[in-house]
Amino acid sequence: MSLRIRDAELPRDKPALLRFIAGLNAFEAKFETNRRLDDAFPAEFLTELVERAKTRQGRLFVAAEGDGPLGWAMCYVEQHEAFVRPALRDYGYIAEMYVEEAARGRHVGRMLLKSCEDHFRALKLTNIVIGALNANDRAMRAYRAAGYADYAVNLRKLL
Repeated sequence: MSLRIRDAELPRDKPALLRFIAGLNAFEAKFETNRRLDDAFPAEFLTELVERAKTRQGRLFVAAEGDGPLGWAMCYVEQHEAFVRPALRDYGYIAEMYVEEAARGRHVGRMLLKSCEDHFRALKLTNIVIGALNANDRAMRAYRAAGYADYAVNLRKLL
């Protein structure tokens, strides 16, 4: 079967999207203690993301093989603060990206990234931001390999 990227179809894809949201938080909880793992979280967050997509020119993409979703990406338009030149203030933000373990290494993530990038190109945006936890080495390597470079660093101090 061939792998393809398509727009998420709700409510059909909702169970898979909830699984992806829970899976990413469970993965990140291994090195980040602030991640929610309760059963209510995925549905709450998906509602938030769908609203962002609707109000901020966003898209929810699903990587699928046959009828089986393997991963997803969610992106929308965000805006820099007033210190950025007005013509460059709008930017594409890739808010969520997850590929199931069994599908990793098959370029599913690259295909999802490309779909987000194509969406932002169609909107005539000139830059994209994606975040990753510093300890998520695999994501950091994959994003850098796809042409993303460090833009800003957030530092944190736990009190």
